[in-house]
Amino acid sequence: MPRFALLLVGLGLIAILATVVLVLGDATLPGRVPLMAAAWLAGLGGLSLVVGLWLLEPTARGQPFSG
Repeated sequence: MPRFALLLVGLGLIAILATVVLVLGDATLPGRVPLMAAAWLAGLGGLSLVVGLWLLEPTARGQPFSG
């Protein structure tokens, strides 16, 4: 079982959900959490999710656009 890829997917989902909670919970009001921190959290979560799903994909890595 590809544990590292599943770990990346899980961390990505948690980071994106944490960003949603920060934004909806008014934690980004002035004086609390900076918007840049929420943006970085969302960006890293998305990148982690994409890389984890890419690692889980069963296609050959050496053949781009193999269709």
